[in-house]
Amino acid sequence: MSAEGSAVDDELFWVSGSPYAWRVQLALEYKGVSYASRRMDSAQLAERSLAFLQLNPRGKVPVLNTGNGALYESVAIIAFLDRAHPAVPLFGQTAQEHGRIWQRVSEFENYTRELLDVEIVRPLLRGHAKDDPEAMRVSAARVYDALGWMEQALSVAPYLAGDDLTAADIVALPNIQMMRRVAARPEALAMALGLDDLGARLPALGAWLSRMESMRGYDAAYPPHWRS
Repeated sequence: MSAEGSAVDDELFWVSGSPYAWRVQLALEYKGVSYASRRMDSAQLAERSLAFLQLNPRGKVPVLNTGNGALYESVAIIAFLDRAHPAVPLFGQTAQEHGRIWQRVSEFENYTRELLDVEIVRPLLRGHAKDDPEAMRVSAARVYDALGWMEQALSVAPYLAGDDLTAADIVALPNIQMMRRVAARPEALAMALGLDDLGARLPALGAWLSRMESMRGYDAAYPPHWRS
């Protein structure tokens, strides 16, 4: 529920295509929280203006300016939103649910995300993948291994932490969608990485992706420049 230039309490600074900003947008839209959209482009982010550095000294997005101060780091922002707007919980309602969701978030962040980003997304985005296609194929096999725990979890429940969509799903989705997007590029297809259609080898994960693509707020949060 973004509003360009609107005088609402929360301002979100973001860049289209950033999976970390996309996480926060998904959380905001799914929860139905109104916010002022402050979209930045890559050039603005690279400038690291003093005004932006006062919000986040690291000079990165996303940043949520709440009126009582600025928050950065995507998972921290989602945790804040869940406490500030509890009507649609993303971190569960019981201690057991809360712990399980954080476990899944931590599993993705610690054992899956970096492999996707460092070994697949960055080489393809930066044009380095073609330098060593065999290394890319090895990395693609490692990605399937790293996604194995998700396939197992989703084989027994519709979402990563159980029967309900939670922060665990919102944290994981953008990075996986980013990988799928770059894995569908002609150079990636020529290397036969096999990452453009995850559902062919991981059917439970493929079904989860379809469910997530129909979640409330998905279309509103979808990176605008990906539509062109």
